Amino acid sequence: MRDKLNQPLTVEGKSSNKKKSTRGKSFGYQVLGFGAGGSVSPYTIKFLVLAGGGGGGQGVGSNLLASGGGGAGGYRNSYASETSGAGSSTESAVEVDPGDITITVGAGGAIGFKGEDSSIGATVVSVKGGNGGYGNDRNGGSGGGGASIGSGQQTGGSGTANQGTDGGDSPGPTNRTGAGGGGAGGAGSNSPAGSNGGSGLSSSITGSAVTRGGGGGGGNNPAGSGGPGGGGNGALEPSNATTGAVNKGAGGGGKQGTGPPGAAQNGAAGGSGIVVIRITDAPAAIAVSPGTNTLNTSGSDHIATFTVDGILTG
Repeated sequence: MRDKLNQPLTVEGKSSNKKKSTRGKSFGYQVLGFGAGGSVSPYTIKFLVLAGGGGGGQGVGSNLLASGGGGAGGYRNSYASETSGAGSSTESAVEVDPGDITITVGAGGAIGFKGEDSSIGATVVSVKGGNGGYGNDRNGGSGGGGASIGSGQQTGGSGTANQGTDGGDSPGPTNRTGAGGGGAGGAGSNSPAGSNGGSGLSSSITGSAVTRGGGGGGGNNPAGSGGPGGGGNGALEPSNATTGAVNKGAGGGGKQGTGPPGAAQNGAAGGSGIVVIRITDAPAAIAVSPGTNTLNTSGSDHIATFTVDGILTG
């Protein structure tokens, strides 16, 4: 017997008071009340849900001497025995009722802003990646890297439990460096010793191994590298940071200035997320929309890949 799964609420950041609704579990499966219901049998899905990555830090007046890298979007995985965010265990597969399911693919964050959540319906939600310092709280699926702000040390943002890692810390104005953003698999590096973005995670849910969810590199000399999985590279003035990879939920890079304090140093935007759903013994009516999204087969499995918002029909 399988219990119905109520919608859990997700709160950003490790330091937040997380609240979840009660959910029943049995035999490694959960049942979601999507679709039309009725007497038609539900079907099982396995998923990879990756939120949009955070943008690298944005200057505010002359207060930002170096910007931190953006954090990767929250990473949730229930395929095979693959790892979920921050090295957590594979999540349970879920059962869904036939009908239409709304799929949301989170956009990458603009410079200085967080990404956007990705989700399957309202129940499987991955949290947007944190922006690099300066500004906002930098918490997210993975936290953004801290920045040198002219008034002392700035810590990196906190990642969300079982979805991502923390951003690195910046020591303050003397060093004028930005730290690396957290990745889905590894935390961002502290500056000034290193400003690399945290590493992402590999998944073969689409049929081939792809690494996603890298953190953005921070602004430093030398500049921090983006984490494996599409993280944007940091930069040293006059070069510019690079954006996080599209559909990899990667963080954007940060930037460091070379002159005296006074010029704000802006990073780069984060990359959009992705939702992949793998279905064994799919209903005959299985389909995806709009046409930008794809539906492929691998043996008896159907693999629905959403790179933009859409609908899964079963």
